[in-house]
Amino acid sequence: MRALIADDDRMTTAILSAAVASWGLEPVVANDGAQAWEMLQAPGTCDLVIVDWMMPGIDGIELCQRIRRTPSLAATYVLLLTGRSSRADLVAGLDAGADDYMVKPIDPEELRARVQVGVRVATLQRRLAEQVAELASARDHLARIASTDALTELYSRRGWFELAATEFSRSRRYGRAVSLLLIDLDYFKRVNDTFGHDAGDRLLQTFAAMLRVECRQSDVVGRIGGEEFAILLPETSIHAAQRLAERICIASRGLKLATAAGEIACTTSIGIGELGGEDFTIDDVMRRADAALYEAKRGGRDQWRRALTDLSEVADHVAAQSRGSKNL
Repeated sequence: MRALIADDDRMTTAILSAAVASWGLEPVVANDGAQAWEMLQAPGTCDLVIVDWMMPGIDGIELCQRIRRTPSLAATYVLLLTGRSSRADLVAGLDAGADDYMVKPIDPEELRARVQVGVRVATLQRRLAEQVAELASARDHLARIASTDALTELYSRRGWFELAATEFSRSRRYGRAVSLLLIDLDYFKRVNDTFGHDAGDRLLQTFAAMLRVECRQSDVVGRIGGEEFAILLPETSIHAAQRLAERICIASRGLKLATAAGEIACTTSIGIGELGGEDFTIDDVMRRADAALYEAKRGGRDQWRRALTDLSEVADHVAAQSRGSKNL
């Protein structure tokens, strides 16, 4: 462990350096507070600081205060040396951020004991910081696992809904356009039954890779079911969403997967929804997009359908269906 010794008296720094070295520490010397502060800016400089109160420029009190205001130095152990011995001085030193306080003249054995305490505390602080970092890394890793679909590496259902709900709320609050695509691979069960689940998994991975190519970085793309995918499109009108849906349909037809049992072809059905004035949650748009997806499947699959949002659109759609049924 390295110990920074800051004192403007060179004889004092020489004596302290020799003592610290004899106790198994590596001494680093600063001849004033400004130099000590500059040295502390380098990552991992010292875990233990022995500093004199009275120094020109940046004194020991100010150095303590700077150390405590700096997050990267939070675990640094500071031993303040001074000729001041009043209770008020002791309180001032500790309030400034010193961990320990020692009055001159320095007794070597007392200094050794106090430095050993500092080493123990600094070691524990370092281990604690490492454990906190490891826990944070593990937490982030678990969060990534929970929010990522292992097969396709797209967002999982949980991860997609969390991000989509946040983006939806933002768009609604600021009156921004947002659209949604619900996508289903046509006859996927037939693929699994005919070619096997491994081939089905490969098809899902290939399809997911195609979605990454077709979508923007800002789009939220997830696998929310076995062969069901969802894409939230921030700052995107319904017309732009329709163009993306058409590109995905075309790209899907071009996906061919060779297997021992033959070639797998792929088509998709897509339902499109957009944020409307009556929508309060992402579920409101999801319901309409899901209804549009059902219409795409009922219409023969390998196509997209747009959800109806305007009452006049709904009325026209119902009237058209009624006319069609009369002509049957």
